[in-house]
Amino acid sequence: MNKVLAAIGVMVTLGIAECYAQLSPFDENAPVGWASIGKECTGSNNLNPVVVTNEDELRSALQGCKGGKASKTIYISGQFEVKEKLRYDGVKNCTIYGLPGSALYNRYHNDNADYAGFFFCQKWNNCIFRNLTLLGAGAYDISAADNMSFVTSTNIWVDHCDIQDGVDGNLDAKDDADNLTISWCKFAYYIAPWPNSESADHRCSSMWGSSNSRDEEGKLNATFANCWWHHGCGQRCPRIRWGSVHIANCLWENGTEEDPAQYCIGVGHGCDLYIENGDFTNTVVSDSHLKYYLTEKKVYNFTVTGCIGEPNRQEKGAGCTVDYYNPYNDNNYKCRVYDASLVASILKDPENGAGATLDEDLLATRGNEHYGEYTPTAIKGVKAADDAQVVGIRYYNLNGAQLTAPQKGVNIMEFQMSDGTTRTNKIYK
Repeated sequence: MNKVLAAIGVMVTLGIAECYAQLSPFDENAPVGWASIGKECTGSNNLNPVVVTNEDELRSALQGCKGGKASKTIYISGQFEVKEKLRYDGVKNCTIYGLPGSALYNRYHNDNADYAGFFFCQKWNNCIFRNLTLLGAGAYDISAADNMSFVTSTNIWVDHCDIQDGVDGNLDAKDDADNLTISWCKFAYYIAPWPNSESADHRCSSMWGSSNSRDEEGKLNATFANCWWHHGCGQRCPRIRWGSVHIANCLWENGTEEDPAQYCIGVGHGCDLYIENGDFTNTVVSDSHLKYYLTEKKVYNFTVTGCIGEPNRQEKGAGCTVDYYNPYNDNNYKCRVYDASLVASILKDPENGAGATLDEDLLATRGNEHYGEYTPTAIKGVKAADDAQVVGIRYYNLNGAQLTAPQKGVNIMEFQMSDGTTRTNKIYK
């Protein structure tokens, strides 16, 4: 393990083509939109790295972050069961990565929310989740039994995650959570719903805001970019209350003729929505209205623009007195969007589309002029157990040009290992 931690170091991209050629050219590799408004979402900045291979190790790592005691970078390796919800309040400056092929699963089916789902994140701040696969037990309608739940949490980036079969939901946010970006994630329900006294079919993917009566004006602001709602997500893809939410370049394939969805996007009370360049052509809803569901309350506004499968449209509830929401009215808001006709092919690409498609190289930081000097936490070539030895070293500058020797300033060291892998580290001279 010491060898692994020493190898992780502070990783940066080499900037050469082979390091990021597999990353989609449409992928910013950064938290676009709301997660970076006001304060950059940087996670752990590679501090205190640890690789975890079972539930006890994961709990120990999260316990060390509880209450903001320490920044930490947690790498999940392998597939293992989580038998009880991971609840550690007040975590700050934390990054959680799923290494390629990893998964957390909780197939235990019961009526106790404490034993369902995975991450219950209350009062988390400046945290990143990337490349995670979360496999739940299937829809059963138990409140607070989501695969991921953000409660009073801010500046959160969830990226390239594959989130399936949440008991209550796949990914929810409530209680003044704010400044969240959900990007390149895939949501699905593959397990048939478990009917109970509350609901016969609760395959509800993402609920934003817990109640019409809980006033969360000015909170729950979020960006959903390049997300894919796949098989079985019957509704809430997502359903928004209160927040100003941008839904960009997303794909809905959640309903079929044999298993139609109830709706795609829920327009909830108090929300401002901007639905841009999405693809609704490959989903089937069960009733005659459009692909979004309008709340019974009157305070909302939404814009649909540039989508395929749904016409351009704007609508306000009778009680709405504000202007139509447009995220680009804020000069600090950054989210590059491409034509809706490309969405399906881009997000469904198994190599670099939505879901847990990142490998070690794709987790590495890539320079991006659109976001200035932002450098998200990164990892390259890390394994949970490794006896490989260094057999060669190359040096590069930050532009990716190979050097004969380190030069003054920042240099990148690439280590060639005896098992054929490479590792990188940043040094100063």
